[in-house]
Amino acid sequence: MQKSTVVILVVILIVILAMFSSLLGAGDYATFADATAKKGENVTIIGELNKSKAINYDPTINANKTEFFVIDKAGVEKKVVFHDAKPRDIEKSEEITMEGRIIKGDFHAVHILLKCPSKYEAEKIGLKEDEGKSYKADIPE
Repeated sequence: MQKSTVVILVVILIVILAMFSSLLGAGDYATFADATAKKGENVTIIGELNKSKAINYDPTINANKTEFFVIDKAGVEKKVVFHDAKPRDIEKSEEITMEGRIIKGDFHAVHILLKCPSKYEAEKIGLKEDEGKSYKADIPE
């Protein structure tokens, strides 16, 4: 085979592998029902903070525990326990992406990514940054 043929075949193979890997990664987002069904497995859930319920964070009692309620894309609400300090500006987030698992009926998040409002919305509500914020924690055993 000629060198150009080999190079073309390699490029085609790389493109095909890239397509398959992106297809396998698509649809990785779950709901609270999926998380309950996958006992003990970490899943990623996208939801919205229920702003009508309080965010429980008291650093004088436990500086590494924040509790709040999230409504997933299926409309199911669940208490979320994040074993770290309260994420800054969580009240102003538009969307919350969380990785974690269900433990005793609550969703325990190990990673949280907050989607903040767009630049123009951020200016309206007083935020200075318009990018997402990411927070990580470990679930104590």
